[in-house]
This record gives sequence, C-alpha cells and structure tokens, in this order.
Amino acid sequence: MTLSKMIPLLACCSSMCWGAWPTYHGAPDLKGVADAELGNQLELAWRFNAGGEVYSTPVSDGERIFFSAKKGRVVALDQKGIKIWERSFTRTNDAGQEMALRFEAPLVCAAGLVFAGSTKGTLFALDAKTGATMWKYETDGIIVGSANVILDGREDAKIVVMDQSEGMLHGLDVATGKMVWKSEAAERCDGAPGVGAGRIAYGSCLAALHVYSTDGKHLKDIEVGGDGQIAGGVAVEGKLAYAGLRDGALVCIDMESGEIVWSSEESEDQTFSTPAVTEHRVVYASDNGFVYAVDKKEGKTVWKFDTGGMPYSPVVAKNRVLVSADGVLYLLKLEDGTKLWSNEIGDDTTSPALVGGMVVVGADDGSVSSWRASVP
Repeated sequence: MTLSKMIPLLACCSSMCWGAWPTYHGAPDLKGVADAELGNQLELAWRFNAGGEVYSTPVSDGERIFFSAKKGRVVALDQKGIKIWERSFTRTNDAGQEMALRFEAPLVCAAGLVFAGSTKGTLFALDAKTGATMWKYETDGIIVGSANVILDGREDAKIVVMDQSEGMLHGLDVATGKMVWKSEAAERCDGAPGVGAGRIAYGSCLAALHVYSTDGKHLKDIEVGGDGQIAGGVAVEGKLAYAGLRDGALVCIDMESGEIVWSSEESEDQTFSTPAVTEHRVVYASDNGFVYAVDKKEGKTVWKFDTGGMPYSPVVAKNRVLVSADGVLYLLKLEDGTKLWSNEIGDDTTSPALVGGMVVVGADDGSVSSWRASVP
C-alpha cells in the first residue's frame, strides 16, 4: 500500500468519520464517545453467528466491522452483518503441531489496515478490504492490551503496541511495520495507551502513568501512589489523562505538571475499565458492579448505577450511556443514570461499540449483534 493511498484514510480516521470506531473505545484518544441518537429503547438490527466465542469489542473503519473470535480468527462484516472475509491464524508448537493463535487484545483499524495482536506477541497488519497479510511484527513478548494509532493529521502514521510482560511500547511505521522507536521498560502493562495532542499515555503495575511524545520521546512518569496500578486503558483529552486504579479510584492527571487534578474514590474494588469522557461528565465502571458518572472538573459523583454484575468499559452516545455487564446490555441516561432499557444477550459480552448509529457487541455464544434505536 502506497502512502498516497493512505492519506485520505488517515484524514478520515483522525476526524472520526461517520460510523468509524477504530479502537475498542472509539477514537485513538480512547474517550469512548460518538455523535449518535439512540432514543430510549433499542431493537435488534441483525445478528451474525461467528461459530465461536467473540473475544473483544468489535471495531469499524466506517465501512466494515472487524472482530476476533475463537480458533485464531479475524472476521470482517459489512454494515448489514454479512461476512466479507475471514482469516484463521496458527502457529507451530514445540511438538510440531499446528495450534490456533489467540487474539485477546482488541483489534484496531486505520489507514486501510486492520491490526491484530496475538498472545504470542505477533502484531499482524491485514488489508481491511481483503484480509490479506500486509506485514507482521514480532514483539518477542505478549500482547493483551489494544494497540493504537498515531495520526495527528500527518503522513507518517504510526501504530503503537505494548509488550505486556516487559511494559515496553513499540512504535511502528503503519505502512511497513518497521520499528521506529521503543519505550523504556515499565514492568507489566495490561491496558491500552491513549493517544492525543501529541502524547501517548499508559499505565503499569508500577502504580504510575507513563507519558511519551508521539515520536517516542519519554516525557514523564507520574506516580499515583498506594495500590494504584493502572491496568485499564487511559483516556486522554488535551493535557489531561483519565485512568482507573487497582484500589478502585478513578484519577484525572495533568500530564504536563504531573499533578493529580482529582480522584474519585467511590469504589473499593478495582477499576480497570476505560472511562468515557464527555463535555461535562466522566463515566466509568468498577468491579463492584457499579457504573459511576462524575463531574469532569472536580470528580464529584453525580450518579451511580448498580448493574449487579461485572461491568465493562462504558461508552456514550450523546446523552445516552451504554454498558454491558454479565451478558446484559444497558442503556442509561447520561444526565442521571436512569435505566431506559436492557437486554440479555449472552452469558458474557464485550464492551459495546458505536458504529454508524448502531450499537455492536460480541458475545461468548459466538454472536455479534447490532442494535438500533427503536422506532415507536
């Protein structure tokens, strides 16, 4: 793929073109928001049977929907839920047997490519239209957190992927897969890096937020203290980063000064979800079963909602919050947390994706389903 062919796609993704959801939590900043009207009720638009457990939140380039599933598969659907292509990936074990790879990390799509990272440390770049392998890169580690893309309106796009065990971020050229830079090791890193405003931010088991420039310069390590391991994705907006901690808190951190702006400490159970960041609210989920909305300026709790289960990363469509917990998809009011609608989809589901005005979720029963606003 030539760079000239990539430029229009980069411009589209950097401005979040209609329908695009390039990471598991929306744009590369991982703020988890979309400009979509969902009303008060949802109805099923379509359901696709993947024939095996769907591992992570679907993503979309605005034309196609991509997800990973059991038996080392990466699948592409059109907006009507019809399969376009499917790839299966294997490896040879020490006994000479062919074994399916496992893609636990969410996929990422940008620049006409789909990126899939395996638990064996290989990042594959696939052609979004055909599924053909364009390149692959070996981290020599483990990939469990989502990769992310650095666009910034530039032609020299990068993909960043984390080696979980070493806590080392690899910056690669999108077009070739060649390593451009590599971060310092930071012990174990499970979550996804957030990218925005010329910075990359991610957490680690060192109870710290690590900040790099998008060209790989190490800017700052910010200690959050206590049992503050950051194992979820980090949402970024300007100079601020939002992250959940192992001790249950959600923190807002100034990446320039290194100061903690505020800390929401409603939960005593770990908070490893990625928060959704809106104009006035930050919405996050904790392992105690609750979804919280806090004031964006001060971190004060505005409302909380008990899912009664294990909620995943929430997302926001205008004035509506979507969150899945123990196989149930919930639609809440952003204003006060009132439950408007819910539906049991399976024993377990992925976090929801917002694709072209639809809500798309994967489930452990092998289904990928799309939900739309219900018309009275």
